[in-house]
Amino acid sequence: MQDDHKSKAELIAELEELRGRLSQCQRDENLHQGLLHALQESQQMLQLVLDTIPVRVFWKDLESRYLGCNRPFALDAGLESPEEIVGKTDFEMGWAQQAELYRGDDRLVMETGRPKLGYEEPQTTPDGRRIWLLTNKVPLRDVDGRIKGVLGTYADITEIKHMEETLRASELRYRIVADNTYDWEYWSSPEGRFLYNSPSCERITGYAAGDFESDPRLFFRILHPDDAQRVRDHFGKERLPGNSGRVEFRVVHRDGTVRWIGHLCQPVFDAQGTFLGQRGSNRDITVRKEAENALQESAHKLKMFAYSVVHDLKSPAIGIHGLTKRLSMGYRDLLDEKGKSYCDQILRTSEHIATLVEKVNAYIATKEARLTIEPINIAEMLQILREEFSPQLSIRGIQWVERGTTVMIRADRVAILRAFRNFVDNALKYGGERLTKICAAYESTPEAHVFSFSDNGKGLKEADSERVFKAFQRNETSRGVEGTGLGLAIVKEIAEQHGGTVWVKPNKRRGASFFMSISKRL
Repeated sequence: MQDDHKSKAELIAELEELRGRLSQCQRDENLHQGLLHALQESQQMLQLVLDTIPVRVFWKDLESRYLGCNRPFALDAGLESPEEIVGKTDFEMGWAQQAELYRGDDRLVMETGRPKLGYEEPQTTPDGRRIWLLTNKVPLRDVDGRIKGVLGTYADITEIKHMEETLRASELRYRIVADNTYDWEYWSSPEGRFLYNSPSCERITGYAAGDFESDPRLFFRILHPDDAQRVRDHFGKERLPGNSGRVEFRVVHRDGTVRWIGHLCQPVFDAQGTFLGQRGSNRDITVRKEAENALQESAHKLKMFAYSVVHDLKSPAIGIHGLTKRLSMGYRDLLDEKGKSYCDQILRTSEHIATLVEKVNAYIATKEARLTIEPINIAEMLQILREEFSPQLSIRGIQWVERGTTVMIRADRVAILRAFRNFVDNALKYGGERLTKICAAYESTPEAHVFSFSDNGKGLKEADSERVFKAFQRNETSRGVEGTGLGLAIVKEIAEQHGGTVWVKPNKRRGASFFMSISKRL
């Protein structure tokens, strides 16, 4: 009966024990709630991470049914939330066409226990578009290490694939153009190594592109010994953006023959100005150089022949002129009028032959002369001509006019004076009795100095505008006037040597204007 009649002290002790147990239960409940809250926060954070990372994540069971996914994956699948995918299979998704492909990969990973990483596969989106994925799949294991499904991720690489296709197409177009050029195109690195050579290098040198790319010194070894240093100096020059370099040299072909190369190169820089190397083009100009050499040899032979003919003409002409002059002076009283006329004709003809010989010599000398480029005062040049032709101008009452000629230019003084002299001499010789004015003028263009000599004489026909500058060609208005037909041809040669040209325009009323241009880059 003691249990029914506990003492007050015993009851108080039991009450305290119950209070302790209740307090412990409360503490356990608080701990449980804290752990539950922490777990919920952890799950929320994990879901937030999964929904935020720029990768699609999903996981399936052993039957390839979806157990879950992150939000980006759900949106790709056309779902509003990840919860909607639970229990579904790939056959129920927008990519049902690829379901067997995906499930086959799932089985392979789950059966072998080995991941399948970084592989590309297609996918059909809910709206029917075809995209490309970069996928990873690994076995999904429980705490005991048993495989319970598959965990996968993928990234949409459709844009990258399109860029790759565009790049491949661009590279193909580049290759088609570069690999099929007739010239030997190349690109060398800042260190001088060949990064690219077009296949034409083998036709030109006998060596394949790979030979030059594996052996950087091969190019310099095949240079002709007489040209090697000049080419090295060319490649050693510093190049600035936009500046190109040209040089012609010889190489020894693999078969031992010598080939001429026309070389053009320029430096390559990126958008930030970083030097990326040299871009160049080599053209086989052997045929052209052989033709030039043959032409030079032919021209030399022709020149020697011309000198010989000129000499053979000049000596007899001088002799005939001297004998005829003695005959005319010593026996003039014994000659009748017809004999005197014959003597005068012989004298004029022999003088014309001597003049022609001098003109031919001058024409040949002009073609061969080296220019001495220096600053010259055009006003001073014209003053020399004005004084030289002053007697003829005065006797015939011809007005001399200058317009805008107080300029300085760079040219060959002797050549320019000869050209101007021929212009004035041409006007006086062929202007006729109607000639009353000669005007020398100057105009400037962005690229050239332009000189003109205009007169109001007989002029010339439009059809004669080009032929008057050819050697031994004269216009119709020059009939009856002695001349060699070389004066304007000499002017044309001088203009071309100065990087310019010549032309003539008939004036509206009468006379003609002759023009000569000279490059400003001398």
